[in-house]
Amino acid sequence: MIEPGANHRPENMQRTNDGRSLLIIILSIGVALVLFVGGLGIGFVAGRWGGAPPAAGQARENGAAAALRAQFPIFWEAMDVLYRDYFGELPAPEDATYAAIRGVLSRLNDPNTAFMTPDEANFFRTNLQGSFEGIGARVDWDTTFNTVRIVEPFENQPAWKAGIRRDDLVTHVDNESIVGTDLTSAVEKIRGPKGTTVVLTIVRVGEERPFDVEVVRDRIEIPTIESNVVGGDIAYIRLNTFNENAGKLVRDAVKAALEKNPSALIFDLRGNPGGLLKQAVEVASVFLPKDDTVLIERFADGREQIYKTEGQPVTVDLPMVVLVNEGSASASEIVAGAIQAQQRGRIVGATTFGKGSVQLPQTLSDGSILRVTIARWFTPDDRTIDGEGLAPDVIVELTDEDRQAQRDPQLDEAIKLLGGEVEPLPVQ
Repeated sequence: MIEPGANHRPENMQRTNDGRSLLIIILSIGVALVLFVGGLGIGFVAGRWGGAPPAAGQARENGAAAALRAQFPIFWEAMDVLYRDYFGELPAPEDATYAAIRGVLSRLNDPNTAFMTPDEANFFRTNLQGSFEGIGARVDWDTTFNTVRIVEPFENQPAWKAGIRRDDLVTHVDNESIVGTDLTSAVEKIRGPKGTTVVLTIVRVGEERPFDVEVVRDRIEIPTIESNVVGGDIAYIRLNTFNENAGKLVRDAVKAALEKNPSALIFDLRGNPGGLLKQAVEVASVFLPKDDTVLIERFADGREQIYKTEGQPVTVDLPMVVLVNEGSASASEIVAGAIQAQQRGRIVGATTFGKGSVQLPQTLSDGSILRVTIARWFTPDDRTIDGEGLAPDVIVELTDEDRQAQRDPQLDEAIKLLGGEVEPLPVQ
């Protein structure tokens, strides 16, 4: 995954290349698994779950399997020597197998193609509720420094209140190092019962030394959708994840907003990590005419699939602005990219995350999971987002100082563009 602020890393941490760092999974500590919808929907665009890969891919798989089998006697020969002669502690057979799989994946330079052991897979399967007890932040595994990185602290949640910022690196939990471990075990240490305190050691760009932050855990519940009125009479709708109900929820929220005869609409996708591809199409269908192109999906063998809007839209002419930021990923980028490409509305905020690939999760015979990138998607005007992100029409940064002062210049700019009245700053 492409990481916001990846070019501004502290220099006082050792670079590592542990194969485990390939398990890059976006999740929210506390509300992490709002992403994991419809089964283990780890990928943002991965609306497909289980099932067989495309037919053309099957032929390719058979050819690859045949070629690999011809070479695997060397692997077994090496393992026989190692497990027979090595003086020291050897990994358990299943650990060696999983390490071999990750070793192959490490050659792909694709962090979205990843492997989870049965224990790691079960950890996520058993946490599919919409609320958790934790610190309220979305994290991933930083492959450069081999530790947890804060992707997005949720506003007004414990991590945010404690002063934790986007791109902070967490190196210790309660004075125990998590560097070189893995995302699952690190998250298990960070999460905990409501009311308990966890001490996180933070490395931050611009700070010379690591420092400790105490966070009091709480019950974290992030609603899928929020609605309000801003700027006088502008409808405001915020979508936090593309779960299996996202399309219906957005459609219902827009219909309810139209009953109040708003002058315009702001659709907020900031911090939305994505979810199901099908829901991205359904959400886009609320705002775009029927049969408009939402995205183009291309496979490795050159095949192409075009996704179009479905059903009747709710509104195609109400002026609108879509808000995005560095935490807007995949399905969020699909919807914002389609609205931008079709000139349906303007995009305001910061360049998005840059997740433009499609993963097919496959459950293996022992309960482990292999996610494989099978395609990449492009906007209706044939732009790639993967690794680059979606550039807004109007770039407006939201700084930590803005957050602390309860300012939202991105929302203010959207209101101005739509002719609304910007509310005065709160009294400090």
